[in-house]
Amino acid sequence: MITTTAIVAREPEQPQTINWAMEEVEVCTPGEGEILVEMRATGICHTDIVLSSVPAGRIGIQYPKVLGHEGAGIVRALGSNVKSVEVGDPVLLSYYSCSSCEACQTLHPAYCDVFAEENYVGRQGGMKIQKAGEEPWSKFFGQSSFARHSVVSEASVVNVKDFLMSEDELRLFAPLGCGFQTGMGAVLNTSDAGPDDVVMILGLGAVGMGALMTANIRECKAIIAVDKVATRLEQAKRLGASHTINTGTLHGTSLKDAVSEFSFPGVTVVIDTTGVPTLIEEGLQATQKRGKLVLVGVPPLGYGLNIDVVQHINSGRSIIGCIEGDSIPGKAIPQMIQWYREGRFPVDQLVQYFDAAEFEQAVKSMKDGTTVKPVLMWEH
Repeated sequence: MITTTAIVAREPEQPQTINWAMEEVEVCTPGEGEILVEMRATGICHTDIVLSSVPAGRIGIQYPKVLGHEGAGIVRALGSNVKSVEVGDPVLLSYYSCSSCEACQTLHPAYCDVFAEENYVGRQGGMKIQKAGEEPWSKFFGQSSFARHSVVSEASVVNVKDFLMSEDELRLFAPLGCGFQTGMGAVLNTSDAGPDDVVMILGLGAVGMGALMTANIRECKAIIAVDKVATRLEQAKRLGASHTINTGTLHGTSLKDAVSEFSFPGVTVVIDTTGVPTLIEEGLQATQKRGKLVLVGVPPLGYGLNIDVVQHINSGRSIIGCIEGDSIPGKAIPQMIQWYREGRFPVDQLVQYFDAAEFEQAVKSMKDGTTVKPVLMWEH
């Protein structure tokens, strides 16, 4: 075992809040198919917040636990039967999949049979909290990268030794493993949006911005960016949005009516990253016949989308759930890096770095909209 530091999440003291603290933990040696990674950086994703703000027992969630699923670091030790990396290799981390179920075998690992259990809940056995002697739930998304060192599943690792030009890029690319990948895939894979499409993106966090940049790369006919934070809307214009809608100034105007003011009869693809029920419903109504509503954002637990089935049949619309953009990390991450090199996926304009000890400020900056993607640094 080695002693290191980690952000430990305990059960929230108040509903819809987080209860995180930096603590010393002991990390086990890697077992079969596992890798010890020394983290350089970890992106904070909305999923980290959502899955640590629910009571224990809800959807299988237990405490204490170590979150983090956008890790970037250096391989320090190998368990048995690890084939994709060597000690010293730089790696980016993404979600876990089993590789053997039908979804994995047919190249859709984001819909792995054990995705929810292994990624959202994780397992015990990789760490011990030094002071309390507790065994936290770790291996979150196969990685639990809110730690200076963590035992990571090989399935969650993308070896990037052939792609990096500097140590700084390892930190910069940390968020590619979830947020940006999800937005990219929502356009590229789930909706297959292209030059004939008018795409509306609801919410301009990392997922929304990833979708926006990809829609621009795919040369979509129009890209409508929707948010309530004016600075993010301005940023969206710089990244390729042709139109913007500020929901804070709509004053009762529906998204459908707002879109009609742009002389579009509707949109062909809506990508919701917010999980806000009103926006989901209005987004669906704003789609043209045969349009697609792609659901990425997580709504309040128990929310059900009501539709008029006859109207839905006649409209030919599709409502599609989207996990990780239906992406394969080993292909999606190199693709995003290539686009970054070409100046078409400028994640450097969207990332802000914080020392890992400043995680509270990092979360605050994401919630108030001042930072699109906060990244925690595990070394000064």
